[in-house]
Amino acid sequence: MRSSISLHAMKQLTPCIVISAAISSFGFAGDLQKSISNNGSDFFDPFIHLHASPIGTPYVHSFGIEPAFTGRDLFIDHTYISGDGFTEHETEIELEWAFTKRLGVIVELPYIYEDEKGVGSAKGFGDIAIVPRALLINTERFLLTAQVETVLPTGGSNFGGDTAIAPGIAMWNDLGNNFTLNSIVSVEHGFDADETELVYGLGLVKSFGGNQVSDIKDPCHDHDHSHDHVSHAGLFNLHLEITGSTPVNGPDEGDINLEGLLGISYSIIEDLDIRAGYFVPLTSPNDFSQGFTTGLIFHF
Repeated sequence: MRSSISLHAMKQLTPCIVISAAISSFGFAGDLQKSISNNGSDFFDPFIHLHASPIGTPYVHSFGIEPAFTGRDLFIDHTYISGDGFTEHETEIELEWAFTKRLGVIVELPYIYEDEKGVGSAKGFGDIAIVPRALLINTERFLLTAQVETVLPTGGSNFGGDTAIAPGIAMWNDLGNNFTLNSIVSVEHGFDADETELVYGLGLVKSFGGNQVSDIKDPCHDHDHSHDHVSHAGLFNLHLEITGSTPVNGPDEGDINLEGLLGISYSIIEDLDIRAGYFVPLTSPNDFSQGFTTGLIFHF
């Protein structure tokens, strides 16, 4: 599938996406300065699993963007992509584990099956990714987390073998009316290929149902909070995402690689979500024609 967007236009769009991720996130942080001055004393406070902000806005995971909020969640996702003469299935296990209120780690491990016409099939584990992270800014309407993703060459010969590091920031903010924005910007460097690329993404979420604001207990104040979870059973979400990367050195320097995704997610019970999405490349040339993803999220 070829995009109608020209490469020149996309090169102009790329910095806009990155700037928008930062501006939109900071735009709703009116109490940012107060947060900076007060934050830092609670980095080692015990973790409390919350499904919503203190004012009742749902914390919803995007598909291709790591969240700024901390959690203890297990993801099982299956992704199918097809292209010119090939298909690929990938099943990924991802564990998000918060050690304290602000400190945590993400561990990702994929298993891949690929079939290419005239070449044959291959399968095996990909490289493991470990992402230590810290929630630096935590307000009612804005979160900012710093993280360093490290990819280790633990995969098989078909799909592994590259060592990379990607420091970056993830942001979440409340846009009002149960619209939320997840965004991320990072710089990834692959040591084996000695290549660096800018990675970015925006994920807009609209939530329906679940708890009303009046049902949410605020753990930061003197309200009753006798349980660790705020029920969000019945919460239904619509997702619109754009993710991309731009190499900053190497033979593909300056190329734009963007993907767009439309998805839905639904909380069947308090601690179990299901989700599904359809994604396509937005730039040409591209490595695939279309893809589908489905998954489960278990909350601990």
